[in-house]
Amino acid sequence: MTSHPRFSLLCGALAASSVLAACAGPSTPSPTPSPTYQCVPDAGGDPVPCGPIEYEQAQARDALYAEAEAVYRRFWAESDRLYASESPEVTPEIEATTAGNFLKYVEEEFAAPSYARRLSGNTRLVRLERYVGVSRSGSIVSLNACWDSSGATFSPRNGGPATAGVAVDENVFFSRFDGVLKLVDAESEAVNQC
Repeated sequence: MTSHPRFSLLCGALAASSVLAACAGPSTPSPTPSPTYQCVPDAGGDPVPCGPIEYEQAQARDALYAEAEAVYRRFWAESDRLYASESPEVTPEIEATTAGNFLKYVEEEFAAPSYARRLSGNTRLVRLERYVGVSRSGSIVSLNACWDSSGATFSPRNGGPATAGVAVDENVFFSRFDGVLKLVDAESEAVNQC
């Protein structure tokens, strides 16, 4: 029996590929890359590559900063509302967001003869960001805030002339009380602008 030349070439090619496949051995799967984690630096900013342990730590830190921001915004909104009152008092919202030296400061501020009520205009929170590496009164996290009341007019309780507000830059410090994060201390100064 005579074989067809095309059939012989096909059989030869199949035999050669079988030999090559057998010589090549089993293919090794390429290693799967380990997951790449991205961590926001302690001071904030753009995420950078990090390992799994650093990622867990960064997630916990980011959650703490977010919680502190939420507490400060609650306090700020309530205190801003109270500054329109002639005789403000510490409210349950102030007590829910402050403790220690900071609560004492708020109480003294509201009771002071020099307390000034906002007559007109608005105060606005311009900046709220992480304040890294500084602790006061046993704080576990801190923020820097800047609020501007330069567009508002205030009347002092002691009967002096009405005055324009100012911009204030402040560092605020937070600790936990019975599991609740609260403002415990602050340092502030008047500035030209935020």
